[in-house]
Amino acid sequence: MAIYNGPFNFTGSFGNVRFYYDPVLKVNIASEKGVHTRDAFWNNPNYARAWALVREFGGRSKWAASVKKGLSDIEHLMYPRCFNQIMPAGYLIQQQDENCANGLHDVIVNNDPGLLLGIDLNERSPFSRILRCNYEITLSPDKKTVTLTIHGFIPSKDAHWKTNFYAMRFYLVILQITDMVWNPVTEKYEPVVADLELLSQCAVSEWIVRNSVSGDVILQATLEQPALTSPGTTLAAAVGVEFSISAFRGQPTIKPNSGSAAIVAYYTV
Repeated sequence: MAIYNGPFNFTGSFGNVRFYYDPVLKVNIASEKGVHTRDAFWNNPNYARAWALVREFGGRSKWAASVKKGLSDIEHLMYPRCFNQIMPAGYLIQQQDENCANGLHDVIVNNDPGLLLGIDLNERSPFSRILRCNYEITLSPDKKTVTLTIHGFIPSKDAHWKTNFYAMRFYLVILQITDMVWNPVTEKYEPVVADLELLSQCAVSEWIVRNSVSGDVILQATLEQPALTSPGTTLAAAVGVEFSISAFRGQPTIKPNSGSAAIVAYYTV
């Protein structure tokens, strides 16, 4: 891999080299293409061990993508490469599947749902360092509404950002996560429930000015239909915090990468 500078700024391939722009590093990169074609890889028995690794990698990649899609409402509070933090959780969950043959392990979240809480959605600004107060996450008896409650919240004391801030607000996202299982008929990993991530719901609080007095924060997000009605599904709640450094005519202004988020609770069947 090489980083190039010059008058030619394009994306694509030239011979055996491909060029692309990295939005995180904000540089143009050139890299050599792989030497093996897809067919050559899957038809060569010498790669039998690699087949298993690639299949399972593809399965948890689909799972990780569905989790990230379910969090799309707070994507602006997440590190651009947080996908790389979701994948290890999928790997650990996948390795706990004892019912499938090696190379075909399913991603069954219920095997260890606590791993969802270990996903770092913003490694540059970890959520645990930003919110310094106790909060409660509760699920209603009908399994439709999740409530975030913070008693006696004081912005200047209970929230911390890398710079002084004018105001802040909270996000609450409830997302439904499907297991990803191997289908021997199609020979592909498929979700137990399709498009479940599209049913996520997000609630956003009003802006809270930094010098506000103590007050309770209560934020609710509600699904149209009850969650956890199908086996192989998990309900998760994520909380995000966004900061405004300044205001224009009394309205907070927003800049990119001014916050953080984390999955803070989960519920299983």
